[in-house]
Amino acid sequence: MNGGVLIGICLMASLSPGPAVLSTIETSLTYGFRRTLWHTLGLAVGEIPQTLFALAASIWMTNHFPLARAVIGILGSLWFLYLACGLIFRPRSQLPEVASMAGVDWQLFGRGVWVNFSNPKTFPWMLVIIQVSNLPTDAWHPMSVLALLLVTIGSETSVMTFYAFLGDRLRPLLRTPRVLRLTDRLTGLVWALLAGLMAWQVWTMLHSSAKPY
Repeated sequence: MNGGVLIGICLMASLSPGPAVLSTIETSLTYGFRRTLWHTLGLAVGEIPQTLFALAASIWMTNHFPLARAVIGILGSLWFLYLACGLIFRPRSQLPEVASMAGVDWQLFGRGVWVNFSNPKTFPWMLVIIQVSNLPTDAWHPMSVLALLLVTIGSETSVMTFYAFLGDRLRPLLRTPRVLRLTDRLTGLVWALLAGLMAWQVWTMLHSSAKPY
């Protein structure tokens, strides 16, 4: 397991624009930084079942489908490239409007849980994270499971707290279309770099497995 890569890609996953980021910013713009912390806690809790399910799927594929890591890597690379193209060529001009809801702390917590639990991006992201960080997937290793959960929950909590602070302090700037378009395009370039990294790792993996021993 590569701990540095695990931390880095988990932070990148949390930083990348998506439902969790938009929901956090919108909640902060409406209810302020302090109350958005409940929403952030809900996001972290909602990511736990997705993480465990992705690890279980990776273990099953490793034991029953030896080339699963390569297939996941190829799909992950194509997915990253697709997201990069969308952000670079179709950047947003505005954030969506905030849906009206009562500002009760437990409601904000529940909203956060549902956003990450129902987020279709979370599961493939977790498969890619497991792949890139070389977590052992031959069986359930308690320490690896604990490390994965701690890093994913920690990165999600810290990054979303940062976004909540930005939403609370920089409302006029975050509503500027030019800034949103620039942010999306820069993020798209990062996705493209990750796509290249994933493709390189798949090529290296296949090349190593093809060598005679």
